[in-house]
Amino acid sequence: MSRLGRALRVTLVEYFKKTSLNGFGLLYFIRRRRYQRFFWFLFIAVGILSASFVVFSTLLQFLARSTVTSLSDQSSAAEDMPFPALTICSVNKLSRQRLNELAQQLASSSGNSTDYWLQRLPLLAGYFFPSAVEASSAAELQAALDDAQGVWHVRKQLLHLSPSCESLLLSCHLDAVALNCSQLFRLMPTFEGCCCVLQQPGKITGATLTLRLNDSRADDFHMPRTRLNAGFSLHLPGWLGRLSLQPGESSALQLSAIRLQADPRLRGFPLAERGCHFAEEAEHLVQCLPLCRLRSAIAACNCAPFAYDLSSTALVELNVSYCNLAHTACLQGLEASWSPWSCVECLPACNDWRYELRKSLTGYMSPLESKVSIRYGGQRVQLYRQDGFYNWYELLSNVGGVLSVCIGCSFISGFEFVYFMLFRLWHNWRQLGL
Repeated sequence: MSRLGRALRVTLVEYFKKTSLNGFGLLYFIRRRRYQRFFWFLFIAVGILSASFVVFSTLLQFLARSTVTSLSDQSSAAEDMPFPALTICSVNKLSRQRLNELAQQLASSSGNSTDYWLQRLPLLAGYFFPSAVEASSAAELQAALDDAQGVWHVRKQLLHLSPSCESLLLSCHLDAVALNCSQLFRLMPTFEGCCCVLQQPGKITGATLTLRLNDSRADDFHMPRTRLNAGFSLHLPGWLGRLSLQPGESSALQLSAIRLQADPRLRGFPLAERGCHFAEEAEHLVQCLPLCRLRSAIAACNCAPFAYDLSSTALVELNVSYCNLAHTACLQGLEASWSPWSCVECLPACNDWRYELRKSLTGYMSPLESKVSIRYGGQRVQLYRQDGFYNWYELLSNVGGVLSVCIGCSFISGFEFVYFMLFRLWHNWRQLGL
């Protein structure tokens, strides 16, 4: 046997005689009873293998899923919960009266009759549903409009041609107190068309918002994809906050809030592991997805859809114009290929509110109007809290507990093993060389 091998054997004998690990010393003291020694070695080997399996499983689970989300309920008074951003959209996208006026203006400035323009103007649906119109016909209409009236200001024209909030909202009440609907809602371009958007929703807390809507079809202008039997659609942030209102219905909408909350210590985790961003790190998902879609539209068509406000500070530097009907073919291709899943940089916010609407029918009214009441349902809020799967001290505690139970190992045992395998082995190797 080599000098190193003899030194290692002597060191192991010393280690088994003096180690503080439970049971390892018996491998030396019962060395003459081989069957006992075999069984004791088997027990120790099983303990080591079990500890190794549990420790590695814990580490792999921590590396694969470093965060954990727990669900609980918390009590919250209705007045403490913010009212969400509410958008009300009419299925009728354009006003018949205003399109008749536009057709008359076009007829007076061109050689075509009013009826000719009224037959062509349904192609304006290309602004709302690019795939609903023929691209070549839409481009021809855009050229005719430019010849008759000059270059259109798309966003301004569509806002003018859309039904006003004053005509769509007959009355607005907050806890039975009448409010001016024109001050409460503002007509704004959205991806659903020009819709009435609630202004300063954060000021509405702990109240019931009651709206009476105009379902008269007298001002409807039929376009492709328009459902004449539908009335309005309501939109809140989140995919669960969308529903439709039929003409003549009296409905009560129960608003449920879901709160997302993340441990501030998760800021130290990589973005890919926690799957969300804090407010100072990135745009909110509600803003991020539209910006991602805008970048795709600019890259593909070199224009921006009318829903974006290009005069805003964030977009004024883009130096692009609005898409018009001449871009319909390009927008059709973009509509078929674009998906929110392609915006990998758009992650949900770590701290956020999500909303869900539940509709219950309370009765019927005149088919020319409908009524809807919106309020929070209950004082319980579902709280999804995201925490680290383990803190470093919890991971250390779990691993240490497993090693202690299986083989009686501790930090001191580890330093002891290092001492024997380095210093005592070196000492014995030198002694055997004398």
